[in-house]
Amino acid sequence: MSINTFTRWGVVASGEGGGRIASQFVQGTENPGIEGRILAMNTNRADLRNTIDRMEKNLPSGDENVDLMGEYGLEFGSQQGAGNFWPNGEDCAKENLQRIVNRIGDSFDNTDAFMHIATVGGGTGNGSIPYTIKQFKNGFNDLNGSPENDWMDSVIHTTFAVWPYYYEQPQRHFNAICGLSRLLRNEDGSQNADLVLLASNSHLSSEDAGGNGQYDSVNSAVIRAVDMMIGAGRETRSVIDIKDYVTLPSQMDSYHFTPAIATDLNGDVYELDFMADKAAENTFVPLELGTSSVVYMIVRAPESMIDEGEITEPDVYKAYQKWTDKHDINAAGQATLTPKPGRGENVDVMLLLGGFDLNPLLDHSWDQFDQLSGRLTDDEKLPQARLDKIQTNIEDYVKKNSE
Repeated sequence: MSINTFTRWGVVASGEGGGRIASQFVQGTENPGIEGRILAMNTNRADLRNTIDRMEKNLPSGDENVDLMGEYGLEFGSQQGAGNFWPNGEDCAKENLQRIVNRIGDSFDNTDAFMHIATVGGGTGNGSIPYTIKQFKNGFNDLNGSPENDWMDSVIHTTFAVWPYYYEQPQRHFNAICGLSRLLRNEDGSQNADLVLLASNSHLSSEDAGGNGQYDSVNSAVIRAVDMMIGAGRETRSVIDIKDYVTLPSQMDSYHFTPAIATDLNGDVYELDFMADKAAENTFVPLELGTSSVVYMIVRAPESMIDEGEITEPDVYKAYQKWTDKHDINAAGQATLTPKPGRGENVDVMLLLGGFDLNPLLDHSWDQFDQLSGRLTDDEKLPQARLDKIQTNIEDYVKKNSE
């Protein structure tokens, strides 16, 4: 990453749920971090077409003639869907790994960091994303042992994993437990993704909403979080950037996070530590604040307020310390101030809370997992020994972060 240059992000979404979120990125954001580096993958042609149609509706004016399927879409695998069974999604990625690698290489050359997006209750994204991250980080070992990822040597792989609704069928919660385990750790217990962001459908939206409307608030929340996270790394000096997010948590074995956001707060009226409290009321998953072991605080203020000294970096640092002290949070982390264009007094605050106790999110899903684990291992694609390893890995990780 070069000084005084934007960190270049690529968005890779797999499955229909991930595609719903990725389709909103074509609208563009306030920062130039993503530009056109977006890829929506699916094993099902109809689902991929749905994602591309959503992208078309979100295109900025003047871009109507873009070949969206050719620009942003990739169908992979020969199964025409994963059947809500994540080993099928993984098999499709294995089958077409070279095709995926080539497509990403063509589109994302010189990318500094990836944001992988999947709804972990499903089969396609949940099956393919953990597998492809592992391959990207380990030299594409399935491609005849050929080291083809020199361009990816320094790329950082983050992921946004969206948890199923509480009421959804047990198989989706079984998938979610398996997906989170595989995002966090490879079968040998080593770290997989560099950072795992979590969002819960039930925590972020109304379960009474019908149709695709039930996902709107979740998708919008994810977009806001990614925008603020990437926006803080506009220039790679004097601000929090992706390397800062991943280095210390990886060393602590506490690299799962969830955002908490409050936007459009009046900076002339509210103190920054109060704004942090408002953000903490809007965590993306259920958690106890005091169990967080890593906290990053990102304050985004109008450029004019920063230029005029109404909000300064020392102000943000003091507010961060005051807020963590007030909540008795003994956490590692950093705080940063980043500009947004324009004038006004409205300030946005995001807390990235990491290393927290995962049990409030996982408790219900574990019950569903136990219902199905014995039956699904009858399938040769998911032997009992592999499922045992998946379960041991996540239990070990959760235990370390709940002590």
